[in-house]
Amino acid sequence: MPHDLTFSNSHQDLAARDEDYVLGWRFEPRIIFERGEGTQLFDVDGNAYYDMSSGMMSLTLGHAHPELVDTIKSMADRFTHQSSWYSNPWVIEFAELLATTLPGELKMTNFAVTGSEANEIAMRMALGATGRFDICSMVRGLHGGSLAAESVTSVGGARRRGLGPLTMPARSNCIVPAFYYRAPVDDPDQWDEISLRMTEELIEYTTSQEVAALMLEPIAVPGGMIVPSERWLRGIREIADKWDALLVFDECQLAPARTGKFWAFEHFGVVPDIVTFGKGLTAGFANCGTVTTPEIAEKSRGTKGLPWAGTYPQDPLPCAVGLTQLQIVLRDNLVEKAATEGEFVGKRLREVQDKHDCVGDVRGKGLYRMLDIVTDRESKAPDAEMAERIRYHALEEGLLLIVVKNYVRFCPPLIASHEELDDMVGRLDAAIAKAELGLDIGTDLSASGSLATNNITR
Repeated sequence: MPHDLTFSNSHQDLAARDEDYVLGWRFEPRIIFERGEGTQLFDVDGNAYYDMSSGMMSLTLGHAHPELVDTIKSMADRFTHQSSWYSNPWVIEFAELLATTLPGELKMTNFAVTGSEANEIAMRMALGATGRFDICSMVRGLHGGSLAAESVTSVGGARRRGLGPLTMPARSNCIVPAFYYRAPVDDPDQWDEISLRMTEELIEYTTSQEVAALMLEPIAVPGGMIVPSERWLRGIREIADKWDALLVFDECQLAPARTGKFWAFEHFGVVPDIVTFGKGLTAGFANCGTVTTPEIAEKSRGTKGLPWAGTYPQDPLPCAVGLTQLQIVLRDNLVEKAATEGEFVGKRLREVQDKHDCVGDVRGKGLYRMLDIVTDRESKAPDAEMAERIRYHALEEGLLLIVVKNYVRFCPPLIASHEELDDMVGRLDAAIAKAELGLDIGTDLSASGSLATNNITR
């Protein structure tokens, strides 16, 4: 599966046409894919690559899962779209089964198309149910690309430039993250205490004190795979309760099962008032949602444009696919598989870390891990250029990675076998060894993604 990254004329022609006619972020070299199977993708030249990001963290069961294919085929000639003013059996069964995975009274789902939309619905719910205004989000958090979701996002990059005059004012990025690796103190317990105290003070002094919700990812992936302690997340719950605010967890990049629990917040013993989902729960289809309690749903009904509908939420085809995937995740106990294989992958990645000084830290849970690439372990200075070298050489090794700034993600489909996971780590190890040689790769870091580093280097 190793490649020399020399592409056919027809492949290069497609890449040029893509650049001329499609406005989008692209990693270099531009690769055009034509099919996927299981854990792998195949480009138009027939080269195979492990899909190390499961699409956009969406393909829990990998590519072309036969049961999902059967569902798509059966729905394609039966029922694909309908007015969102009506319902269908698949959305009802999907919502019912989803409710069985959640604790307490979390059972009412307002469906959406994107994760950004789901998070906006959560904010509307919080405002409608509480009658208050401020949304408090976490520094290094990311909640989507629409204007309101971007407003509560604090991960920078080109995506946020120039949007200031358009963003919503009643929000404050004031939750100080439990980012132990780069905390100013070495003791995690001490940083828990400091960061929680700072969060309380920032809420007091940077908001109107009419706090509707605290909104965060229980594990902040784009901000650096920040895995908090149970004590820290319980502290956030207590702060929300102190302000009589709702607690919103954004699980769009986490659920289902990927972290070794169905919902990532289950690791911490903290139950939110609202939880959003997307990506991994609907097999790559544009079918996301916001789940809350009947009480909050009723309080917010008829306010702030709720319930939210739009054109495509609750469509029968994506709901049928989501239902089938959810049934498979539960039937095949992929939560346990992710937990067990995640322990193996974590051990193997720590072995890779021990071999390469540029790998400053390995963080995450289950089968969702991240390598923090640094110039040296003493300073812990982020090294985006080295991370980009790793991504490039990983392509040569047949690994398709998402790398943003100095963060390398390890996020394969949950169906990956033990042998495949071991192979993936081995190829990543080889890619890092190549990257350390410092060969010119000729790619532009500033153009590699919507969250790319500001440094323009090659």
